[in-house]
Amino acid sequence: MEPSEHDAGLAAIRTYLARLGAELADCDAALRHDALVDAESHLRAAVRSGSSPERAIDEYGSPEEVARAYRAADVAPSPWRGEPSAAPAATEASAPRPEAPAATAARGRGFRALPVIGIWAQPAAWGALLYFGLVGFALATAYFAWSVGVGALALGLLPTLLGLPIFVALLGSARAICLFEGRVVQALLGVRMPRRTQPGEGAESVGFWLRIWCWLRDVRSWLSLAYLLGNFPVSLAAFVVTVALFATGTALAVAPALSLLGLPIASVGADDDVTIQVLWYRFRPDADGNVWLPGAAAPWSIIAGLALLTATLGLARGLGWVYGHVVQAIQVARPQPVRPVYR
Repeated sequence: MEPSEHDAGLAAIRTYLARLGAELADCDAALRHDALVDAESHLRAAVRSGSSPERAIDEYGSPEEVARAYRAADVAPSPWRGEPSAAPAATEASAPRPEAPAATAARGRGFRALPVIGIWAQPAAWGALLYFGLVGFALATAYFAWSVGVGALALGLLPTLLGLPIFVALLGSARAICLFEGRVVQALLGVRMPRRTQPGEGAESVGFWLRIWCWLRDVRSWLSLAYLLGNFPVSLAAFVVTVALFATGTALAVAPALSLLGLPIASVGADDDVTIQVLWYRFRPDADGNVWLPGAAAPWSIIAGLALLTATLGLARGLGWVYGHVVQAIQVARPQPVRPVYR
């Protein structure tokens, strides 16, 4: 394909993608990203196979039809490489019918729809609690150690020219790690992540070194590396707060059960003169140094514990929503175009 014909084809595809993006402007960013990647990959593959851009666009479907089908059903993920597949949105008949609003509303009713206490029945809240209280912190620590270790090695070897390929490898690993992190975030935090990999404009016809140059120019490479480095202090703070609140709430909620089992809530030295003051209750150890929960304080302990646990779930759910959309924004960032080599 001659350069002028290629540029005209790219212009037609870019115009189509701009119209499709405008049609999906009110949709989830990850869904919009997948729709654009699907359309771009299909149209480019069709043009490479000999079809004109106008014919490829006409066969794929108008932006309005494609947007309507993606709103109606989230199509199954498929790799962008390979032969152009049938356009998922080419016809309205190929997409499942959207559910009736009444059916969707009925499914949303129940305990989880209740204000405040409904958070106990929301899987995303428990997933966020698990993520910030264990999984996210462990992964963030591993990501940070990898990034700092490899980055320091690359900087140290930079005068010998060995540092540059190591740094490029670090950028590539950062992109791959962020894709993996996106899957974890989607599973636990309930924020949809892109299911397609955007290769970059013209990446299908460039060589190895130009692809490396694309990585260096791609904003997602630098955003991914910044995420791996900056995520550690955020995850550490979220881990400390989540664990402290959840542990305190659990201790308050189960303290009366300890008394029913004949177990003290605390134990100090028998000879120590210790007084424990919690709000308006004062606890003094007995002759053996054991601290018991008074019967009058048991209901208030349960109420305070359950309230704190509910607040912790709500905090984790809200933080998870913000955190998940930050990860989503990194993955839907559009890469810099690559100028292909004409043949």
